[in-house]
Amino acid sequence: MQSLTLLANRSVADGLHELSFNKPTDWSFQAGQFARLGMAFSEEEPIFRAYSVASAPESDTLRFLVKNVTGGQLSPRLCALRPGDRISLDGPADGNLLASRVPGGHTLWLMATGSGLAPFLAMLESADTLREWSEIVTVIGCRTREEAEGLRRLTLDRSSRPVTLLTATTRETSALTGRLPDLLQSGELERAAGKTLNADTSRLLLCGNPGFTQSVRTLLKARGMVSPRFGKPGQILVEALW
Repeated sequence: MQSLTLLANRSVADGLHELSFNKPTDWSFQAGQFARLGMAFSEEEPIFRAYSVASAPESDTLRFLVKNVTGGQLSPRLCALRPGDRISLDGPADGNLLASRVPGGHTLWLMATGSGLAPFLAMLESADTLREWSEIVTVIGCRTREEAEGLRRLTLDRSSRPVTLLTATTRETSALTGRLPDLLQSGELERAAGKTLNADTSRLLLCGNPGFTQSVRTLLKARGMVSPRFGKPGQILVEALW
């Protein structure tokens, strides 16, 4: 168990915060992995939750995107932290949302909903993680235009290379309006990107709520795009946020 000290608490959008902590010198991770963060309350056992790291492995800062879940045990307290406050970091980094697991193709799609963007921010900031792909398409599903603009700015600020960046909203009208699975099924998403998703030229990483990830996986299975299993290669990796 290690202790992290908060360096900054940035509001990205209503109910969504970017928290920056000092990075312990002996704690390492790969872009796409998560950490277990926790806090103790009174004399109770600490409460821990998994959060994807949103900063590059080579950075000396650990950043996380935290959604303030109403009634949540931990997220409201994390979002209320002030610089100098301390939390706990439990164990090593974990997770298999690693771009290196789906080699091939020339276009990598990074598709997320809300705070699911976090592992992709780590990848985009890293100078080496996505070097294999000549084109990167980042797609973010949001509820509101405010959230879309906040995550768009954050992505552009963090990216170490040019990306095609698309945002879609579900509760307000924008250039792309609707759920990402619906926009994918209609062809609107690919038309906006100017690229197609297919097993030959594309690889896809998904991170977001289970309904979103399952819907997209089902649509792309019909195109011959599947996750790697039992040593067989694949084109899709998924991490669901609960």
